[in-house]
Amino acid sequence: MKKVQSKTNWHKSQIEVDQNILNFLGDIMINTPDDLVMLKNTILVTLESRPYNNETRKHANSIQWKRTASEIIQDNYVYEGKACSDIAIVFLALCKARGVNGCLVKLKSIDNKNTHSIVEVKLNDTWYRIDPSSSDSVSSEGRLTNESIWNKKFKVWRKGHDVWDLNLDSIETEENIYN
Repeated sequence: MKKVQSKTNWHKSQIEVDQNILNFLGDIMINTPDDLVMLKNTILVTLESRPYNNETRKHANSIQWKRTASEIIQDNYVYEGKACSDIAIVFLALCKARGVNGCLVKLKSIDNKNTHSIVEVKLNDTWYRIDPSSSDSVSSEGRLTNESIWNKKFKVWRKGHDVWDLNLDSIETEENIYN
């Protein structure tokens, strides 16, 4: 049975470029692998990181995978421990605004207990992967394959333009990753 997404704008992309994206970018250019790291760092210092705990869980789960990059930038916050997909979406939208194509890589842990999101971007005809939610991540040349093990504990679940492209639109759909 095919899953029907409940999101009213499911046909849209989370990485559509609009004025919020362009304003966030300002004069930032993306021409080198070091620029990818600089962009990641800019995102991390700009977006507020709110705690994910008993008090915030309900709200955090209610917005999980529902916002576009523009909405995340406008809201100006992500939740600790739940931010990897949101930050990846923002990163990809900013890259797209500068003509750099990429994809979201949704990972699941080898023990099937956790998920994580990173990105792959094609810069000057070379693919790079980076974890935009990790302050110590650097860009690494090459793409992950279905056989790749990333960071000694994750394997590729799926790749797509954004989480909506992977049919993830709420915390409840996360179970699709483990089935």
